[in-house]
Amino acid sequence: MRNTFRVYSPYALDGFIYPSKYLELSNDLTEISKIPFFSWWFEDCDDSELEIYTQALEHFTGIKNLISFARDGDWAACFNLLDRSGDPKVYVYDLGNRNNHYEVKNFEEWLKLVISEAQK
Repeated sequence: MRNTFRVYSPYALDGFIYPSKYLELSNDLTEISKIPFFSWWFEDCDDSELEIYTQALEHFTGIKNLISFARDGDWAACFNLLDRSGDPKVYVYDLGNRNNHYEVKNFEEWLKLVISEAQK
């Protein structure tokens, strides 16, 4: 398993601020990789593909300005690019069924949730 992942550059995101915990994980996935049955994988981002990905997510979810950062099969965990708080909500969509989705207060809450699910 890899120990890092790439994030979109600040220049590509037009003011969006990643949560600090997400940026920390991008540099070191060691602790996450030790969790048995952790099924989410963090996406490597490529600035040149940002527009394509946001359009694809809009097609599958019906919501504009989402960027996915992690996947688990058909499930995608996303941030809204218009949230510039530095502590954005996480929107989780089943890309095969846009009616199947949920929101979490922020990245840290999402991470706690998916870790607890992996440890059941």
